[in-house]
Amino acid sequence: MIVPMKKVFLLCLEREREAALERLAALGAVQIEESTADGADVAAASASLSAATAAEEALAEAAASDDPFGLSLRRAPADESARRDKSVRHALEVADRWLDARAEATSLEAVESRFAPWGEFDPDSIRRLEAEGVPAALFSAPVKDFDEAAFATGGGVLTIVSRTKDTVYGAYVGAPLPDGVSPAPLPAEPLRETRQKLEKARSEMRMAHGTLRTLSRLKDSVAAAAARSEERLRYETAAENFRSSGPVAYLTGWVPGPAMRLLERAARESGWGFVARDPEPDEEPPVLLKTPRALRPIHALFRALGILPAYRESDPSVVFYAFFTVFFAMLVGDAGYGALLIGAWWLARRSMRRRTAATGKAPSEFASQSLSLLLVFGVAAAVWGVLSGTYFGMPAEWLPRPLASDLPTARWLADQGNVMHLCFIIGLLHLGLARVWNAVELMPDTKALAQIGWLGILYGMYNIVCKIVVPGFAFASAAAWSIAIGVALVLLFSYKRSELKENAVSLAMTPLNVVSSMGDVISYVRLFAVGLASVQIARQFDTMAVGLSMPLWAKIPCMALILLLGHALNLAMGALSILVHAVRLNTLEFSGAKGVTWSGSAYEPFVARKAP
Repeated sequence: MIVPMKKVFLLCLEREREAALERLAALGAVQIEESTADGADVAAASASLSAATAAEEALAEAAASDDPFGLSLRRAPADESARRDKSVRHALEVADRWLDARAEATSLEAVESRFAPWGEFDPDSIRRLEAEGVPAALFSAPVKDFDEAAFATGGGVLTIVSRTKDTVYGAYVGAPLPDGVSPAPLPAEPLRETRQKLEKARSEMRMAHGTLRTLSRLKDSVAAAAARSEERLRYETAAENFRSSGPVAYLTGWVPGPAMRLLERAARESGWGFVARDPEPDEEPPVLLKTPRALRPIHALFRALGILPAYRESDPSVVFYAFFTVFFAMLVGDAGYGALLIGAWWLARRSMRRRTAATGKAPSEFASQSLSLLLVFGVAAAVWGVLSGTYFGMPAEWLPRPLASDLPTARWLADQGNVMHLCFIIGLLHLGLARVWNAVELMPDTKALAQIGWLGILYGMYNIVCKIVVPGFAFASAAAWSIAIGVALVLLFSYKRSELKENAVSLAMTPLNVVSSMGDVISYVRLFAVGLASVQIARQFDTMAVGLSMPLWAKIPCMALILLLGHALNLAMGALSILVHAVRLNTLEFSGAKGVTWSGSAYEPFVARKAP
């Protein structure tokens, strides 16, 4: 469920403002409403965070890259106050040297590229000739327009230095350039000096890169500085939004309903004044999800995807978690891959416990929830693989006897028509659940009948799709009546009579939406198509590895390499398909039917303390 929020208005004496912020941070229940963040203290904290983040990125990128010229470092604020931390300052000084050298090298590379066609020469010699009254100039001309005879009749000496497919580069001494030929500017120095400076700049880049790699030992210290800067920024932003009006300071914020008693007690003990009310219709409170403990890992997925339902929408966490798990199992579809995921979970859990024992710091809630998701999804993929008899895509005749057992489920799932039918059943259940949920929420309003109508339309479209796609499917005689009655209910009960005028266009779109509902059902066939592709790709790599024609001593390492790379690629593609297809079916098809827009913002209570 989405926890109800209260809008609070809190007042205290101006001289007690800092003490009030400390108490609110300890309380950890109020999300302070932010409407301004442009004060000097906020700017200073933001600069410190930017500097620490830039240092963190520079150390991480240098450590991960062997190319001293391919880094993408960014310039951090240069003022000393933003670089007060010693580790941050040290890392940024080296990063700045690399950035300065890169800017110098970029400029010199442009000069070298521009004047390289004329080769090595001393530009001062040309300037001396001109000073003595002897015309001398460099030039470049398009090949198609170059007329050597025009130079010959001018009375000067022509020297063609180089040619490309399109351009002629040369020098002309003793006479003005012919009409239509423009002189090229002279470089400030000989080309060899430019190249020496360029090599010096590149050498500086290499040294700075090496130093950054050495300084990667400071990454924990820099990360700690970034965390302190981030907390300082949160504190200063909150302090700026705790406004003063004479002797009184005041702020506005959001508090979850269940936490109101904590705030009331803190206000009573601290002598604050406050008022609480329900959100106004035009306000968008932050979202706090309250989910049963066993289902909380789905919050990690929501956070990773950056999605939350809006405050006034339904909480789809349970349905999302259940169906996403089914989708994951079908898209990965292999017991071997499921076992690998379970193994990865075990190793990550073991590493997390060791880190906790060594540091005494418990893992974050996000890390713990992500680990739980990995186990659940791994088990789901393994169960589906066992039911379908799929182990790393290997044919049944390759499998050991215990794994090659002829389960009825494996025989049933081996029929592609059955799997497609199952996908459409899942689609009907998924979308139908959204419509039933809407109807229950709307009752006893007559609009609930429109949702029942959509349920009837979905059932009819399911029958039509299955009749077209699934071999041997028997079209239900009630399906046509289901569509007809459903359309009638949608047209009659979607809007009240007073709402018809402003929603006439939406009502006129009903026929198109009815046809679109068939596309929603068809969309679930992607579970079959992508799952089948994953199995076939795995099988092709297996066949390729086993079919190598070479001596056994050479075949074994080649087989291992093909199997390792092939299955790693297939797993990576599976992860991508989950992000594309499993997420889409939940956030688009189901959410469109349920009316979830995923436009909510997370509840983030104020907990920051003032930096010492």
